[in-house]
Amino acid sequence: MPRVLALDTATQACTLALSGVEIVARHEQLARAHNKHILQMLSELLQGRALAEAVDVIACGVGPGSFTGLRVAVSVAQGLAWARELPVHGFCSLTAQVYAAADQHLLQNGDWVLSTIDAQIGQLYGIWGVWANGRFEPRSDAFITPPEDLPAYDGDDEVVILGSAAHFIERFPERFRGCGRIFPEITPDARVMVKVLGTEALPLVLKPAHALAPQYVQREVGWKKLSEQVRHD
Repeated sequence: MPRVLALDTATQACTLALSGVEIVARHEQLARAHNKHILQMLSELLQGRALAEAVDVIACGVGPGSFTGLRVAVSVAQGLAWARELPVHGFCSLTAQVYAAADQHLLQNGDWVLSTIDAQIGQLYGIWGVWANGRFEPRSDAFITPPEDLPAYDGDDEVVILGSAAHFIERFPERFRGCGRIFPEITPDARVMVKVLGTEALPLVLKPAHALAPQYVQREVGWKKLSEQVRHD
């Protein structure tokens, strides 16, 4: 198995892990201070070793999630990979939350799962899927939506709702209220990702560093270039 360095800063969690003889990990709730801590956390994982001596692949959560957080994770992963000529693997942060929940034994075989992240603009990022035979099977692409317009799923079973946008539950369509189990504290966990990446559940797809890019989902970011702004003299 390749030695994987995994990192994710799409949510308030700044999470890093490194596989090898044993897994070493750091996982901190740092709000918006990821850029101030991530390299120090990496140094603590390496314990004095050079990156090239300890890592074969850099795996990075590409979102969706915090705009600034995604840029922090991707830029750090690209910078490290370019400098050491290491391949990269991008993974969906919403999917990472599902595996984090499974690692805590919160999911049962056949569960319909809605993994969410609060988009901080009165909307949520989400993905639908089914937990089946030890793996997450997505049944939608990642999306962004107001809670009231949450798209339906195909099943009739209870739903497991994960992640920081679960607090919107009272704004969800009535069908989803009281429909199952809710775990708002779940975030991506790099320790879990280095365990599952490279397995049948989540094969590694290795790419050059320049191919890594944030998954913003929402591309209309609500700002205008200076040339597009109306001046009021």
